[in-house]
Amino acid sequence: MARAEENTRDRLLDAAENLFGERSFAAVGIREIADHAGVNLSGIKYHFGSKWGLYLETVRRSMERRGSSAAWSLLEDAPPSPQHAALLLRDFIGAFLRVILGPEDSGSCACLVMHAALEPGEGTDLIVQEFVRPHHERLCALVAVLCPAADASERSRYAQCVMAQLIHQRLFRAFIERIHPAPDRGEAEIERIADEITAFSLRGMGCPLETLAPLHDAAATGDTE
Repeated sequence: MARAEENTRDRLLDAAENLFGERSFAAVGIREIADHAGVNLSGIKYHFGSKWGLYLETVRRSMERRGSSAAWSLLEDAPPSPQHAALLLRDFIGAFLRVILGPEDSGSCACLVMHAALEPGEGTDLIVQEFVRPHHERLCALVAVLCPAADASERSRYAQCVMAQLIHQRLFRAFIERIHPAPDRGEAEIERIADEITAFSLRGMGCPLETLAPLHDAAATGDTE
């Protein structure tokens, strides 16, 4: 019985990920999801409580399966110094890029989140409350170590600028690859992009040279993780 319930739950999540990813939270009804999964409508309430519960679990599972949650977990604890914070920012950016630019990325996770951004509604509020705000606060805490003189508004803008560069790499990937063709879009290319985004971000925040020094040392030895 437990295995059958787990199978039903996974089928509902798979169906929800496909349908929410193709359209949006508001555009998809629970009956359509149930029909797509081939299960009884009551299965959604039994396993997730509501459409909202199903949506949140769909996004959460998609993030965990693609490594996004692991990337954000790097920022759980504030680093002890600006130098450590610079290296941690580089580790986070590299980990995040490997998620969104990796060959296993189907784009469904990005679609789930972007629908909520481009078509504001109930789904947007859920995504912000459960994922965007907590993640933003973690990144702001890292920025606070890098820029102790920055106020809350400045820290928020700096964090948004970092994320904007990362999201650009995912959303405009097809354009970037045509403007700047690269023979290899594998790990080495991801590391190069991560180095550039990190250095650009730190300089944009006005970080002093001594904060950037550990990055140059790590790059010279090849130890960027």
